[in-house]
Amino acid sequence: MTTTIERFTQWARENPQRQYTALMGLLSSPMELLACFDEQPGNKACGIDQVCKADYEVDVVARINALSSRLKRLSYQPKPSRRVYIPKSNGKVRPLGIPSFEDRIVQRQMAKILEAIWEPEFRNYSYGFRRNCNAHQALARLAEVITNENTQWIVEADIKGFFDNVNHDWLMKFLEYRIKDPIFLRIIRRFLKAGVLEDGVWRHEDTGTPQGGLISPVLANIYLHYVLDIWFERKFAKMCQGNAKVVRYADDFVVCFAREDDAKRFMTELQERLDQFGLEVEPSKTALIRFGSQAATSCGKDGAKRPATFDFLGFTHYVGKSRKGRFIVGRTTQRDRITKKLKEVNQKLAQLRLQGGKAMMLYARRHLVGHVAYYGVSGNARQISNYAYLISRVLFKWINRRSQRRSCNWAKFSKVLRAWMPSLQIQHNLYPKPLWMT
Repeated sequence: MTTTIERFTQWARENPQRQYTALMGLLSSPMELLACFDEQPGNKACGIDQVCKADYEVDVVARINALSSRLKRLSYQPKPSRRVYIPKSNGKVRPLGIPSFEDRIVQRQMAKILEAIWEPEFRNYSYGFRRNCNAHQALARLAEVITNENTQWIVEADIKGFFDNVNHDWLMKFLEYRIKDPIFLRIIRRFLKAGVLEDGVWRHEDTGTPQGGLISPVLANIYLHYVLDIWFERKFAKMCQGNAKVVRYADDFVVCFAREDDAKRFMTELQERLDQFGLEVEPSKTALIRFGSQAATSCGKDGAKRPATFDFLGFTHYVGKSRKGRFIVGRTTQRDRITKKLKEVNQKLAQLRLQGGKAMMLYARRHLVGHVAYYGVSGNARQISNYAYLISRVLFKWINRRSQRRSCNWAKFSKVLRAWMPSLQIQHNLYPKPLWMT
């Protein structure tokens, strides 16, 4: 059965650029809110109300009807998010805001509505937080641009603390381009103003959307759509002397240029553009490098023995050669990602010792399967094999530490690994079809 949101999505695709004046009926629909409840996973961390899906499921129909009524009366008030911190690979921490369960339901429905309205507008070089788009598609598109569109210079860029510095006033102006329902916009502003609760202290700022909220990704995409994508496509790229293409995944993006002067001008104008909206580039993750089919022969001009590399979406990209000596974009797993994952596996296996060797091996296998599913891309087979070996060594270490006596040697363990080891075959062929083959 086709739901109301599905019909609205189809209608929005058939009527791009339309302005929407009555969205609260769709937001407060009990049927749609119940569907959003069903979509919530049951194992997510709780917000400040300490309510999980199992708790909310008790008399869920009455709860949903009451929530719908409060939305219609405009008496619905989002709760502050619960602030937690997770470690990053560079030693820093990433702040997350965990919304309460009922807020997750409303945010999910709002995100569906915003996605339906803006999806026809989003550019095909924006891959983050979009339905039917993923990181591998972004990587494949980047390789295609570099290989087939005369890319010789790369600007790798990252916006410093993007989610913490989104300007609320500018965001509301962008939303008002397409949404003219003042009540719907007021609910969004309430979410932005809800703030976070940290150590019992409520904090609110005039900027930022908490990472962890279901509505934050689509709001971030809308913000960068106007701040970066539209500006680059309609203004900057048209003034370039050579080809200029961008590939963006959330706030992480790579810009490809045929000419060095265009790339240098972009570095200057990008910061000027971001300054207008309260943003700035992250200096440690932003650089201009020579990269492309001529980089291997021209890198000597920069005083380098070999072409520079850059990181994007967990992979280190380098200038490579095919077996026939043709230029290709090579990829290998970022070293800091490997270090971080090995530490996580090491800590988890230490915790699983009391549950037995079977539980330890099952966890290590699941982890390795997930690792191969993402990092198993063309050209990365050697790194995948090396990582699988390192995981097996960590597993071997902790299996032998389950007691004071060494219970297993490597020769015996190697026989077990043959049946335990998952497939390490490449999952994603990201090499583009060269122009000479078309």
